[in-house]
Amino acid sequence: MTGASPASAVPPPLLAVPPRPQRPLPPLRLLRTAASDTVGIFDEELFDELVVVRRYGIATLAYVSDPAGIRHVLVDRFDDYPRLPLIRRLYEPEMGTGTLATAGPIWWRHRRIAAPTLDRRALAPDAPGLAAAAEAQAEALSGQVGAPMNIEAQVSRIWMDLLNRMVTGGDPRGLPILAWLAKVPRKPKALDLMPMPAWLRDRLSPARQSPERQALRAALRGLIAERMAEGYAGPQDLLWRLARATDRETGQRLPLDELRDEASALMGAGEATIRALTWIWYLLGLHPEVEARVHAELDAVLGAAPIAPDHLRGLVYTRRVLDEVMRLYPPIPIVPRQARRRDTICGRTIPRGAIVIVAPWIVHRHRKLWSDPETFDPDRFTEARSRDRPRFAHIPFSVGPGMCSGSHFASMQMLILVAALARRYRFRPVPDVPVSPFGGISLHPRGGLWVVPERR
Repeated sequence: MTGASPASAVPPPLLAVPPRPQRPLPPLRLLRTAASDTVGIFDEELFDELVVVRRYGIATLAYVSDPAGIRHVLVDRFDDYPRLPLIRRLYEPEMGTGTLATAGPIWWRHRRIAAPTLDRRALAPDAPGLAAAAEAQAEALSGQVGAPMNIEAQVSRIWMDLLNRMVTGGDPRGLPILAWLAKVPRKPKALDLMPMPAWLRDRLSPARQSPERQALRAALRGLIAERMAEGYAGPQDLLWRLARATDRETGQRLPLDELRDEASALMGAGEATIRALTWIWYLLGLHPEVEARVHAELDAVLGAAPIAPDHLRGLVYTRRVLDEVMRLYPPIPIVPRQARRRDTICGRTIPRGAIVIVAPWIVHRHRKLWSDPETFDPDRFTEARSRDRPRFAHIPFSVGPGMCSGSHFASMQMLILVAALARRYRFRPVPDVPVSPFGGISLHPRGGLWVVPERR
């Protein structure tokens, strides 16, 4: 157990969480609840025990929160625990052979080619322009000072603009594509539950034949084709880097249709980052002493200067705040996998076909891994208090080969955007508007998060 909070005479605010069942849900209720709120299925036992295995007739569910077990599933035996076929099918219509929709050799080939296009060195040239754009977008909110706003919708709009600059160099044709991919995956339908060849699923699904889908897929393909053309002189953006990336094992590039699929996967994965950029204003609004420290650090590091990439290393406390936000409200609250063969995890037998759940929502609030786990305390991420913490107790971007390939971009851009907004505004919660987290693929506030911006 790590990260104990200092004693305080004032009890910390109670944070918004979904109702937590006292006992395991029966099978039918479990399925109904999971369909509308993935974190609503987690009962009290799961926050006390590090590995819990439950059997429902012929089906087995294993919840793994032990850091050693997490490493086993997501790192050491990654290929033995692929994503659930149903989840891959939900991504497949828009992302085809992309890494969100595949497993096995295709996944590995795409990952080897795509990951370097989002690493620290590849993104460095983008950082100054993204910082300037974030400042401009933040300043544009000044006309809404004093009026209630849904901050989730605002940061979503800003994030999409910044993401489009990184992906397409700011080409306006990219914005409707990003808006379309932000809706992926859609809710499952009966057809999604039935395994069948992709060509047959395409013929049976009206959504896959919609003119809008066909037009947006063609538009993305066209943007990539432009960057592959001889004599292209446009921005060296993500699509340009992806079009020229090669497999380090074979030296080959992805063909055009697979490039479109992988670009869709990379563009769609950014949606979860919006959640951290939402929840931070909720937590700062409840903790004015933390907010004051963030403002003091921003004033000391930035002064009156525009944000520059070199400033980011000085935002030590603000980075800790983001780490704590993603602990309490992880962008991806649940990572389900399926065991391809019989196995043993932390001494517990896992049968072939079992659904194995690594849930950051549980891991980050587990009573055996964290002291005062329901308390917002950014200083638990100081070097001294982090020293004895297990490596896999904090996994906001997952871990191992399946770790979010855009985690560096997300971390950099979250820090830039928080700095751009917080140096200008305070965001006060709108009174008497309930805040209710619920889990889908990412963790949303139901109905948005309503705040009133104030000029600092």
